[in-house]
Amino acid sequence: MQTKIIFLQELTDSTHINCVLCDVSLSLRSIYFNMERRDYIVDQINELGLFLAKLMGHLHKKKLEGQEDELLAEASDALSVQFGWDLEDLLYLDEQSFFHLMDENLLVDEHYEQMASMFEVLGDHALEYQTLLRKELYFQKALLLFESVDRRSHNYSMERRDRIAQLNVKLKY
Repeated sequence: MQTKIIFLQELTDSTHINCVLCDVSLSLRSIYFNMERRDYIVDQINELGLFLAKLMGHLHKKKLEGQEDELLAEASDALSVQFGWDLEDLLYLDEQSFFHLMDENLLVDEHYEQMASMFEVLGDHALEYQTLLRKELYFQKALLLFESVDRRSHNYSMERRDRIAQLNVKLKY
């Protein structure tokens, strides 16, 4: 890069050289800032994905170990700590408010799918240990998230379509 600037210096007057140097300096700062910002965003995406994956792992582990009573508490505590959300409040939010909250906090389609999976696991738990209304609320939230990803994603997913179909069946019965 410096050889280009020196070459320009030999060919042009000093005012033009100063402008070129300023432009190069600003461009490099802009590139560096954008790279830092991009790296920060990628880190945030990865961190949130890791959190949701760990949460799902803990929920499945609790389910397999028969610790059903701790399942709901674990999910509720994790959402409260990570996002400041109360699980009960999420269940009773209208669709528009729910998506507004999700859009503010979830960054990529995989996050929406992981959150939907969490609601589905909690719905399965509610089916056995809680009221039918609560089961329905969990499954509705999961279905909303999966369908939202399905509508806006450019990638067709058989697994996602299958999960949507399963949730529709679970909601009917």
